[in-house]
Amino acid sequence: MSSQCLRRARSEAQYTAVVAQLVRAPACHAGGCEFKSRRPRNVQKSRKTAHVGGLSSCNTVLEFPHMQTVEMKERIGTSFGPSYAVLNLSKVGLRYFRFMIKSSPKSRSRLLKVFADHPNIGWIFSATGWFNLAVGVWAKDNAEINDISTSIRSVLGKDDKIVYQSELTSLYGFGDRLIGKDFSPMPIIDAVYSPIELTPIELDYIKLLTLDSTQDSNELSEVLGIPSNEVDILTQSLTEKGIIVGYQERINYTGIYYKVFIDTLSKKNSHAVDVLLEKLWTDPKCIYVERANGKYDLEFELILARKGDLKPYLKDFGEYKTAILTENLYTNLYPLNKTANLRAIQEALVGQDGPVIDFRNSKLWYLNHHGADAYLSIYENRAYFETMEKSELDLFDEVASYIRTGHDDIKYSVMDIGSGDGLKGRVFIERLGEKDVKGYYPIDIQPIELAVALRTHQEGAYAKHPTLLDIENLPARFPLTLLPSEEQVYVFFGGTYGNFKSAEINQYLKPIVQPGIEMLISMPIITEGKTEEEIIASYTGTKFQDMTFGPLAQIGFKLEDFETSTLQDDLHVYIAMEDQRLVSSYILKEDVVVLGRTFDKGTTFKMTSSWKPTLDQVIDALAQDFDVKKTFHNKDMSISLVCAKTT
Repeated sequence: MSSQCLRRARSEAQYTAVVAQLVRAPACHAGGCEFKSRRPRNVQKSRKTAHVGGLSSCNTVLEFPHMQTVEMKERIGTSFGPSYAVLNLSKVGLRYFRFMIKSSPKSRSRLLKVFADHPNIGWIFSATGWFNLAVGVWAKDNAEINDISTSIRSVLGKDDKIVYQSELTSLYGFGDRLIGKDFSPMPIIDAVYSPIELTPIELDYIKLLTLDSTQDSNELSEVLGIPSNEVDILTQSLTEKGIIVGYQERINYTGIYYKVFIDTLSKKNSHAVDVLLEKLWTDPKCIYVERANGKYDLEFELILARKGDLKPYLKDFGEYKTAILTENLYTNLYPLNKTANLRAIQEALVGQDGPVIDFRNSKLWYLNHHGADAYLSIYENRAYFETMEKSELDLFDEVASYIRTGHDDIKYSVMDIGSGDGLKGRVFIERLGEKDVKGYYPIDIQPIELAVALRTHQEGAYAKHPTLLDIENLPARFPLTLLPSEEQVYVFFGGTYGNFKSAEINQYLKPIVQPGIEMLISMPIITEGKTEEEIIASYTGTKFQDMTFGPLAQIGFKLEDFETSTLQDDLHVYIAMEDQRLVSSYILKEDVVVLGRTFDKGTTFKMTSSWKPTLDQVIDALAQDFDVKKTFHNKDMSISLVCAKTT
């Protein structure tokens, strides 16, 4: 399949359903205003060209009409942002649970913070009616959902109540049905006997398509580091397996967003369920149809102009519940983070036994919802980013001015080592002077981050060259050949330098810093006299725990397997200072069997390590292998400009 055919196939598939459960944000008042969430995101809606079939509950299979043509007199919303691939998540081993909560005003803010910090949470919506807070959860198995359920219940206050919870057994999406077009619902959740095991490259590819399906094969091949013809093969294979079931636009809806729960045993006649389902299947106001394993076993979601328009859908049933979803509070578009780099985590365990398992030198990563947020809302995320990273960004003007001095006619290439989402690189280029930048090279080991970086820099007039590369293999590609009137500026921002021992990271960087090459290296610093207790306290919290626990969660451990932290009663992560390095670790409280191996009580898993030096110590460490031309600093951050040693 050529790149042109691939783009055409994606374009033609975009009349498929909308994943409103992650995008929707209904009107706050009856009568309808435009559906715009505070942080608009989309959800996946599946559409597989030949898939019809039926929705099934535990003991019921219902057949539905085959492909229909529906005349949609007016659209129910407006599209925004890039389209994205829709996945059948059942086929990758994920299950979907919901909790409908009546929260008290006193608990609401606290609950939202706890839920948003949890890596399994898929979405959170505010509502009026039967419940006022709806929480969706992705989970792999019963053990995981039981753990999540326990953790959710443990944070509820005495005036909070879970009014309903269930697992979806089927979820089909409709949504953006175009006038006069045939359609077939996309299966997002359905019966799967055995999940498909994806290769690491398939996982990376799917992650890119679920963020933006408009990239062509050449762009994707650059990010993934594979030939473009292999990208086409991936698309065909994943589509044939039924994992990619369509492509969908992102929609802001206009109207009242109803969520309806029906107990089908309360039907008033024997044909009531069939009649309703046939109506929903062809109704352009219907966004989702779902089956669940609870009392209310049939669910659907509608965009209506008036509250009274709901009555015809309910007339043949005696028992039902309704709610109006009023605001999208949080969305994790990226459930596949639950299975990222599992093989790499397993390999990190090989050859390690005894009382201490050390992950600190491994290349594990665990991308959570923030990666998707950065991709879909660059400018909103940038405002947050500039606030949180202020101490480093505040130095950029001074750094850029120093580099430009005496170089009026120079064109720059900026090599961003460990680029992540590329935001720091983008800000630095703006301060350096975008008109003087010839090219930007984001360098990262994560394809998903390279895709995000490209999105961040999409408006830059300079060339972009995404580079998929491990830090120890930098000399295989860099430095580039210097041309007259051009200069290469290598930047290593964010303090990642401190995640390595200085002697080790210096050896990785030293081959790049050849005569005529300069590199900027950022490092957080502590002031003289700051105590270890103060440093540890600044990291103590659930977000740091979620990040550090990620690899252990992926191989089957649960937080409850580990001892409670001495720092805070609701935490399990231990944070300590060892030789000026902040180390996170977890200690097993009982024997646990994971991956067919028994880990004894008391086994300590050391997860992360980061150096916390003073300014003088940073300069001394760099001076071991480089000439430090100048160091810019404030009370919290340093940026050192280094070059090759001359002696």
